[in-house]
This record gives sequence, structure tokens and C-alpha cells, in this order.
Amino acid sequence: MNPLTWPQIVLPIVVCVAVAVVAVRIPRYRFALYGFVAVVGYAMLQDQVSARLCPEYFTVLHPPIPGLTDPTLLGICWGFIGGWWGGIVLGYAAGLVSTLGPRPPLAPRDFVKPLVVLMCAVGTVTALCGYSVWRHANMLSVSLEGMDELIPPERHRAALVVASYHLVAYASATIGGVVVCVWLRAERRKRDVKGAAECRMNLSA
Repeated sequence: MNPLTWPQIVLPIVVCVAVAVVAVRIPRYRFALYGFVAVVGYAMLQDQVSARLCPEYFTVLHPPIPGLTDPTLLGICWGFIGGWWGGIVLGYAAGLVSTLGPRPPLAPRDFVKPLVVLMCAVGTVTALCGYSVWRHANMLSVSLEGMDELIPPERHRAALVVASYHLVAYASATIGGVVVCVWLRAERRKRDVKGAAECRMNLSA
């Protein structure tokens, strides 16, 4: 694969800095900032494991980053590159669900707890997937045909494990993000009904 170009590396950084600056003034963008921090933080931690199990996942199966081979730096950089846009999209979608419409809006801090639960759930599902694929790959003596020149044979199973749990992480984060948005909408409805009930009680007192 062709290496990543510097614009492909720098542009995400510029976008994220811009979101952070706007978030200082506009609360809705704080949801996007929280989503970015949570998803990128999780992705960097996950990629620390991935870069040690099979560094070729990032240097061969992805466009390489020029001059970067250290596993720690690979995990940090690919955690950012792979997660920044998903975190911002998740957070901004949650911000829209939490603030648009006539019901009382939710504050960005109301997004923190479901976001933490989501990241814990993604981590749990990903770990279970990785363990399952590793166990069965060993049981079946799996090897990746035609990959010997790209990935050392002793890391074929690790490459399969890493690729599998990364796919599961993306899928579970997407599904979980939808669930979080549904929960936020339901929470606004519940607070609206509760507020209306309290208002009627005050009027009748």
C-alpha cells in the first residue's frame, strides 16, 4: 500500500482542534468533543495491544505512516487516525438528539455516563471476540495463505485475531452509538414528563 501523505495526517488534527475551539463557545459541540476524547482514547488503548500482537496490521495491511515502526507510537497514531472521525460523528449526533426540539435539552455532562458505558461495552465485546478467534485459530491451526512475504508465519493467527476484533469494535461502537442516541432521546422525554407532572402538582398545591 502507498504510505499516508502528510495532508492525510495533518488534516484530521486541524479538524479536531477546530472542533475543540468551537466547543468552548457552543455547548452542542462539546458533545462532539466528548465523543472524540472517548473514542480516540479507547482506540489508542486497543491499538497498543494490536501493535504488539501484530505490528504488520498497521504497517502492511494499512497504508504505512512514513518512518513509524515503534509499537507504542503506532498504537497512538492509528488510534487517533482510526477513531477521530467516528468520535466526532457520534458526539455530534448525540448533541443533536440532546438539544434539538421543544423538550428540555440535556447538558453535555449528561452524555458522559452513557458514553463511558458504551466504551466499556465495546471493550468487553472486542475482548470476547479476540479470545474466541485466537482460541479457534489455534485449535484449527489457521494460517494465512499467500501472506508469508508480508507477515511472518508465526504472526498469521495474531493478524487474524487483530483484524477480527477491530471489525467487531467498529460494528459494536456503531450499534452502541445508535443505542446511546435512543437513550438520550428517551431521557429527554422522561424529564419532560416529570417536569410537567411537577408543574401540575405545584399549581394544584
